[in-house]
Amino acid sequence: MKVLQVADFYPPAPGGLEAHVRRLAHALADRGHDVEVVAGAPAARHDDDGGIPVHRVPVTVSKLLYRQAGRAFHPPWPDGAVRHAIRRVLARFEADVVHAHGWSAFSAASVAAAAGRPVVVTLHDYGLRCPKKTLLRGDGECHTGRGPQCLSCPGDEQGTLKRAALAAALAPAVPWLRERVARVIAVSRHVAERHRADWPDIEVIPNFLEPLPPPFRSFAPPAGRGILFVGPADRHKGLPVLLRALGHRPAGTAHVTVVGAPGAGDGPVAFTGRLTGDALWRRYREAAVVAAPATWPDPCPTVVLEALAMGRPVVGSRTGGLPDLVDHGTTGLLVRPGDERALAAALGALLDDDRRRLAMARAAHVSAEQFSTASVVPRIEAVYAGVASRPGIRL
Repeated sequence: MKVLQVADFYPPAPGGLEAHVRRLAHALADRGHDVEVVAGAPAARHDDDGGIPVHRVPVTVSKLLYRQAGRAFHPPWPDGAVRHAIRRVLARFEADVVHAHGWSAFSAASVAAAAGRPVVVTLHDYGLRCPKKTLLRGDGECHTGRGPQCLSCPGDEQGTLKRAALAAALAPAVPWLRERVARVIAVSRHVAERHRADWPDIEVIPNFLEPLPPPFRSFAPPAGRGILFVGPADRHKGLPVLLRALGHRPAGTAHVTVVGAPGAGDGPVAFTGRLTGDALWRRYREAAVVAAPATWPDPCPTVVLEALAMGRPVVGSRTGGLPDLVDHGTTGLLVRPGDERALAAALGALLDDDRRRLAMARAAHVSAEQFSTASVVPRIEAVYAGVASRPGIRL
């Protein structure tokens, strides 16, 4: 089967969605499919990512409308430059399926519908329900989604005018997209439920991890009192909550290693900067538990998948997709988002109980199989087969 992946960005751009698209492209190629990628980028270029042709294209207007951390996102409507790139690839690469991720789905659907190619969309966040994509309103989850209330939504992610413009654009864009998409995948049950009014037949398929490097595949019991946090400095990832939780622990009974978020610390907190590959896996191996204290409904956090694969129990928030990944009381503990005292108590319950921590670590390692390439990718292939095999599909 020929599959065209379309995404807002692609590695080396950082981000969970970007990493997922790359993993999926390579997993499909390893399974015998022909795969190419179209993705947004600061400058146009074509390169080869280990046998995967990647066509990078600057997005036309999003630099004026939606920019975060120096990255211009695809807008919630078809973008001229991205449409042209997809059309040019499809003229040569006769894809059986176009699989879109993020707001690039609007451009993918526009071109693929005209070409008679079925479109699959994966919802990695809440971008069709919220102009900020997070559904975060202040310190809690927004229970209504886009609408007039976007005008009064607190937060510094966007200015009011920009947020209002995006919310207004999404209102007609989502029904338009619905008419042009053959199948929709959500990465967690929570993402699915928040979109079910628009997509009643949405299917839940989680993200997955590539097999770990051989030195890290076998189970190693957790030791010490180390807590690992992996993630950016964005407040909704919950690092401030974790650092406040330390204040509710007796001095000297825990230390935190922070990977990703910049900072400087001494005593119980150490910042390593961004790590990848073996350097990152060693941090997991050295940890006793992994903290995922998100304050937003995190859809399917990669850090939790990595923790499970490394056999490390997770102490996180009972929100978003975390309950799909962490079996409370078996592979980790879940607490109310933003509750620093509950987080401190849950961390202590594992750090202070070697037997319980070991039992959860073993269970976490076993549970990771359901999020492996071998378990997840065939489910995505089945979605492709279902839409590609339908004769005369109307998009």
